[in-house]
Amino acid sequence: MNVIVVEAGGPYRCSGAIELRDSDGQAIAPRREVRLCRCGLSQEKPFCDGSHARLDALRESLHAGEVEPAVADGTLRVRMRKDGPLKLDGPCEVRAGDGTVLMRGAETALCRCGRSKRKPFCDGTHRQSGS
Repeated sequence: MNVIVVEAGGPYRCSGAIELRDSDGQAIAPRREVRLCRCGLSQEKPFCDGSHARLDALRESLHAGEVEPAVADGTLRVRMRKDGPLKLDGPCEVRAGDGTVLMRGAETALCRCGRSKRKPFCDGTHRQSGS
């Protein structure tokens, strides 16, 4: 199963069959585990470089999304949208750091600017902030 854990005050910790793609759709590298930036400050985007330590906004409460009863196995494609969210396409489960399931399904978008009011999910705030 593909799992994305929203680490408290930190990055997205992704594990499973992960296929990363840049905003042009080009494959970055297949991974079994990766930590992705969710604060918007990393100099190594899409990867976390620890810059979140300077930002208190990631300590907000997390919101739940749709939780489907079961998720099939398969590859999770994670595409970085230019100046936008991480677009997830494929079976996955998004969990809070305490194990609470926030979303289970095959498609969603995760905030990577650090400003969404529906963290960890994108609410379009990046459009106003220009990040």
